[in-house]
Amino acid sequence: MAVISRIRKHSTLLIIIVGVALASFVLGDFLGPRKSKSQQQFANVGVVNGQEITGKEFNNKVEESLEIQRQNSQSDNISSDEAFSIRQSIWDQMVSEIILGDQYKKLGLDVSVDELDDQIRGAEPHSYILQNFRDPNTGTYDPSTVTQFLQNFNQLDPSIQQRYLMLEKMIKDDRARTKYDNLVSYGYYMPTVLAQKDYEEKNTRATIRITGLKYTTIPDTSITLTESDYQKYYDEHKGEFKQEPMADLDYVVFDVVPSAQDRQAQADEINKAYNDFQTTQNIPSFVNTFSDSRYDSTWFRAGQLPVRIDSVMFNSPVGTFYPPYVENDIYYMARLMDIQMRPDSMRASHILVSYQGAQGADATVTRTREQAERRADSLMNVVKNAMERFSFYAREFSDDPSSEQNGGDLDWFPDGAMVPAFNKAVMDGKVGDIVKTETPFGFHVIHVTGKKEPTKKVRVAIVSRAIEPSKETYQQVFLAASDFATRNNTREKFDIAVINQGLNKRTSDNLVKMSNSIPGVEFPRQILYWAFNEKTAEGSVSPVYDMGKSSVVALLKKRYEKGTAPLEAVKTRIEPLVRREKKAEILMGRLQQITSQTKDLPSIASQLNSKVDTLQNITFGSSNLPGGYGPEKEVIGTIFSLNQGQTAGPVKGTQGVYVFTVDAFDKPAVLSDYTQQKKTLLNAVRGRAGREAYNALLENADLEDNRIMFY
Repeated sequence: MAVISRIRKHSTLLIIIVGVALASFVLGDFLGPRKSKSQQQFANVGVVNGQEITGKEFNNKVEESLEIQRQNSQSDNISSDEAFSIRQSIWDQMVSEIILGDQYKKLGLDVSVDELDDQIRGAEPHSYILQNFRDPNTGTYDPSTVTQFLQNFNQLDPSIQQRYLMLEKMIKDDRARTKYDNLVSYGYYMPTVLAQKDYEEKNTRATIRITGLKYTTIPDTSITLTESDYQKYYDEHKGEFKQEPMADLDYVVFDVVPSAQDRQAQADEINKAYNDFQTTQNIPSFVNTFSDSRYDSTWFRAGQLPVRIDSVMFNSPVGTFYPPYVENDIYYMARLMDIQMRPDSMRASHILVSYQGAQGADATVTRTREQAERRADSLMNVVKNAMERFSFYAREFSDDPSSEQNGGDLDWFPDGAMVPAFNKAVMDGKVGDIVKTETPFGFHVIHVTGKKEPTKKVRVAIVSRAIEPSKETYQQVFLAASDFATRNNTREKFDIAVINQGLNKRTSDNLVKMSNSIPGVEFPRQILYWAFNEKTAEGSVSPVYDMGKSSVVALLKKRYEKGTAPLEAVKTRIEPLVRREKKAEILMGRLQQITSQTKDLPSIASQLNSKVDTLQNITFGSSNLPGGYGPEKEVIGTIFSLNQGQTAGPVKGTQGVYVFTVDAFDKPAVLSDYTQQKKTLLNAVRGRAGREAYNALLENADLEDNRIMFY
């Protein structure tokens, strides 16, 4: 890993190690378990094939992943959506480990120490190693980086050791899964006869003449549906209505918005702050104290600042203030801090002299800061007298590993991309200068090798402050929601109050236990916990849930158990399909009557007031009929069940009812060798085999999911 990548990213080398390999762990946070009587009945978050997943074990895994992500992103801000996502990822991972672990034991499948070592340090290391130990500056992988890392493993920070062990476990798990998938997939083979059949089906082209009537020829308003119509369709398609436990909710969101008094109070506060802003002696400190965003020392080009202030800042003297203004309910004010002519990008080479305790310093570095500075001074004197040999000295003496490949050349980098001290040293120096500076990584001997043409740039202190509701406004909204929930604790009262008070009743149906999305609700988990609680009866009205910027009151309309959804639950969903079936019955009856008298397509079309279309180049794998007929798999399947010259119909399709004649089948030439076809088909089958095998194991697993009792 190159030290320059650490300079650019403001982080240590080893924090980056797990960056790609842990990408599957989506950002998140673990919200601590609720304390409730119901929770005490559960000692675990789940049971898979008799093996418990304890809350402690689950929580620890989530926290481990979170800590890695926090360090990688250098941010502690975790959203509720991210929290949910990582919990879901960890759950899926732990379930998979148990299910597949049982299979590994039965098969005697394991990953030996030597095999794991080969995956890490062998001639063809695992992709996780290649990804995480690749030099981001050059894109190259150096095996010595891994060897050096492992040789100094015991001297590393425990948190770094832990992250590496997690990476190692991921490699071992992935290797075991690969071996298992191979065992499954290589149990398949492809007979020549199947390859030949597939080749013929994909390349045989049919030509047909077709006529019929689309369902749209019958107006929806002319169709009256009865309960028996719904029941018939439901009975014929029951297998399509399997469901997990679900709930239907109505709810009202009481949004907390700033009142007129809040806005006036905040305007007064902003005006006072503007006076302080104009008189303070420490602008950055004022911004960091008062503003919602921290002081930004970035140099901006014209057009990069907010439109309102951009022109002013580029056409005013240093010290100019821009008074408070509101945009999207946020107050802004600004001060022009400095103006400079600066290049957009620069180029430099460097020799790093690290010392013990410096950021990213290798464990083998034992020199003190004073010794490092003396060494840097010596190197500076040497290279000043032999600048043409700078790359040689960088390869020989720099503590930046990337210097071995690039001779210390950092290539072009944007103004501000490096840590401040390094950036300033290059900015202040002239092209050709040799300068020295110190950064958190150590001392740098720098050769300034290039600068783009300077352009006018400004540094601006911007204060932002969102207009927020006051505590009193929050309390008033919460009390209004509480009053609504208390007075309207039945379905009938709830619906009447919504109308009388002019409230916006929202609906969210088919919610599952582990949903994390209810429109307009920022933290839905607590509402779902209430909705799926055994003690919550249908028709119950919830207590008030404080969502920060809103309060929510919900009504549990319906709760469905796991199994086949009842007709009433799917009635609205299947209504268009039931109506289509009724139309099909009418059209099928009409065409059957006509075709019982004649099979002549022009005659049939004439009686239908329709036309005969000729459609060509239809293959068995086609999903649509040409000529604007659209998706008609039933018709296509019937075509290839006929012989040339045969007429079929009426055939009930997706878009209408049809009668057609197969005029010709254009078959492909017979191949002398089907090796390539066999290979393609076999690869497709093997590509799905492992995944589908796991899905089958998951579907048949004895799985108990208690997560809703914890969060």
